[in-house]
Amino acid sequence: MRLDYGTTTCIMRGAGMRHVTGWILVVGISVVCGGTHTRATAAEGFWVTLAAGAAKAPSPSDYDEFSIESPHAPVIIHQVTGGVSVTATTAGGFTIFSGSGTPLLLETSDGYGTLTQTGHPAPPGGLPRFDGGTMASLVPQPGVVPSGQNLLSIDWAEDGPSGKHILTVGLTDALGNPLGDAQVSVPKNGWWVIGLGTANVPDQSDPPGSGPSGGQGNGNGHPIGNGPPGGGGGAVTTPEPASVILLGVGGLGGILWRRRARR
Repeated sequence: MRLDYGTTTCIMRGAGMRHVTGWILVVGISVVCGGTHTRATAAEGFWVTLAAGAAKAPSPSDYDEFSIESPHAPVIIHQVTGGVSVTATTAGGFTIFSGSGTPLLLETSDGYGTLTQTGHPAPPGGLPRFDGGTMASLVPQPGVVPSGQNLLSIDWAEDGPSGKHILTVGLTDALGNPLGDAQVSVPKNGWWVIGLGTANVPDQSDPPGSGPSGGQGNGNGHPIGNGPPGGGGGAVTTPEPASVILLGVGGLGGILWRRRARR
């Protein structure tokens, strides 16, 4: 087992360094073991899923998603507007970035990744579309822009004086042609999560429940009915940064304890 306690990169700009206009924090933990990841096939589809809910609510109050046919090449988060801080998470680690920290590469060829608002973690059942799925293995990488990849934009906008916000996500191809978009309403001080990658729960022509409006696919996007698949939620792996680090430290501690016991 090899533990990489991360690379921290801070980008600070401004006259006299008096304020920070863009910043990135990357923490990665790589674990080398006997298990292997299975590359997703194009037929499985690439999903963009949004969910949002009230603070500490176990399930979403708004949900939207779409899928496209894709060979599951990496996706590039190339634009974040509205002054929101985003945490991108995979099994390999997490990256915290702002709008000035884009572009960011999210490799999804062997699993899925999540995007959340920093400091507002999503509950375990927040993404039923990815229930029981495998997270991607590579830590999200800032400043990496392979040519020919799909581009994701995130917009965070106030929704009147109530404190609510509207989260809008758009996906285009490398030339800017729209592939799909989705939007959710986020309660004041609430949470939101975006799932990107191959879904573990297959598409349903008529998902049960009468939840929020379904996906609004454009171009090659495929809208899905009205609400989360299966009517809501089982647990989905969306680890918080602290838990990712603790898992790595705990695994290393176990190995050292066993070696000492053998002596």
